[in-house]
Amino acid sequence: NHDNAFLNPKARFFGKKVTLDMIKKSPVVASPLRLFDCSIPCNGAAAAIISKDKSDIEIAGSGLSTSNLASFEREDMTSWNSTVTAAKIAYKEAGIKPKDIDIAEVHDAFTPVELISYEDLGFAGKGKGKDLIREGHTNLSGKLPVNTSGGLKAKGHPISATGVSQIYELVLQLRGQAGKRQVDNVKIGLAHNIGGAGSTASVHILRKVI
Repeated sequence: NHDNAFLNPKARFFGKKVTLDMIKKSPVVASPLRLFDCSIPCNGAAAAIISKDKSDIEIAGSGLSTSNLASFEREDMTSWNSTVTAAKIAYKEAGIKPKDIDIAEVHDAFTPVELISYEDLGFAGKGKGKDLIREGHTNLSGKLPVNTSGGLKAKGHPISATGVSQIYELVLQLRGQAGKRQVDNVKIGLAHNIGGAGSTASVHILRKVI
């Protein structure tokens, strides 16, 4: 995510190199999470125009779901039902499967959240989310580029603007306007956003139609 934000002029960490060594040596915030495991708060704004007029991009699927507010009330601390349900709704509406997604903007307020979301969205099996990163699948040149914007952790997390900014990034990618972080042959993108520590999740699927 930091590598991608380095290339994004609208990201908080644009042009600022963050190495794995810096991450490992950063202060502990809440063990085992360190400073760079947490998204950076910032100010920001984002906007999107939704129209019935014909366009080059369509909203192919949209899902929203809620779950328990308190994480300790859930049966499994490493899976969020709200994301699982919202994803199923969006995939069904779009008529696709997780393997059909070309690019994704995933909620990564904290490092574990992104890994959990990989699995809840169907990109990886239980406990296998880490392998997507280790095998390079989520890189800009990988099979499933994730958080090309830099994500919440490196682009910034202005709360209410976060979800729409994910849509903005996907539109740039689908239109081939993402500059140095542009991914080749992008036709279907997924945006995943979370609120209330997993109590609410939304999943939107955008498709290039022209």
